[in-house]
Amino acid sequence: MTDVAAHAGLSTTAVSLILNGKTGTGLSEDAHRRVFASALELGYRPNLMARGLRTEKSATLGFVSDHIASTRYAGPMIRGALHAARERSHTMFITETEGERAEQERAIQALLDRGVDALVIATVTGRAVLPERRPAVPVVLLNGTSPDEPYASVLPDEAEGARQAAEHLITLGHRRVHLLGMPPQLYDHPLITPQVKRRIEGLLSAFRAAGVDVVPIPYKREAWDAETGFETASRALRDAAPVGAVVALNDAIAAGAYEAFRSAGLEIPQDVSVVSFDDDGIVSFLRPRLSTVALPYEAMGRRSVELALEGAAPGEYLEAMELRVRESARPVA
Repeated sequence: MTDVAAHAGLSTTAVSLILNGKTGTGLSEDAHRRVFASALELGYRPNLMARGLRTEKSATLGFVSDHIASTRYAGPMIRGALHAARERSHTMFITETEGERAEQERAIQALLDRGVDALVIATVTGRAVLPERRPAVPVVLLNGTSPDEPYASVLPDEAEGARQAAEHLITLGHRRVHLLGMPPQLYDHPLITPQVKRRIEGLLSAFRAAGVDVVPIPYKREAWDAETGFETASRALRDAAPVGAVVALNDAIAAGAYEAFRSAGLEIPQDVSVVSFDDDGIVSFLRPRLSTVALPYEAMGRRSVELALEGAAPGEYLEAMELRVRESARPVA
């Protein structure tokens, strides 16, 4: 700044006022022009560490994930977070812990040592691992909850999304629906996060309120993938026929169900209506196109940063899920 002042023929105080955007200084337009021209010519950039010491703000944000950065959720979720940070003139540091508690503690401490203004802790499992000690900066949990200690949590509104999926089939006149991907033990299974539990309970509640017969088709595999979809749909055809409508608990299961129904000589939606959840990339390869309830990953990422930088109060902040109606379900003949 001293070099800029000498080059522009002004005091360092005047240069500081101009470069920091102070108003009402009485400095002329010519002074402003000379300062900016000198700063550009000399390649001046502000010392952000020094500014942070003065303002107690670093204009940086920490994003700590378990596995999100290497999953299919990464793109839209991180994109939303980055856009929100950029709009607020913040730089976001992204770290991934691979689910290791010690690595998470190391990453959080490293970010705090660099003076981040807030932290977002993102999880793909739905169960957030909390810091050993509550940081002094605001913390928001993304896609995870903290029943043991109150934090602000950004979650998809699974109950409302489930209601939309159920209402779609109810409106089409279906009175018997098979649920694919239902775990044998609803409350004791690694795939059943608190959010997924809300999805299942929302479906069951909406169908039962409308008098629809729900037939859960449990699965034996430890994954919600296409193989599980093929297995459960085949079992439904074998053990719980007739099958006129199914809800798959995610799009991979729906993809497997498509193949099972086709292998049995059934057409979608002429013989079987299918509705699902996630709006995953796999949907673009399915024909007919799959009606599915989209997870709002980008909106969730954006909201997490907004809340973190606002220092939001503890509680759940739900992002709406949208049923995207396509061609995989039809009215009952």
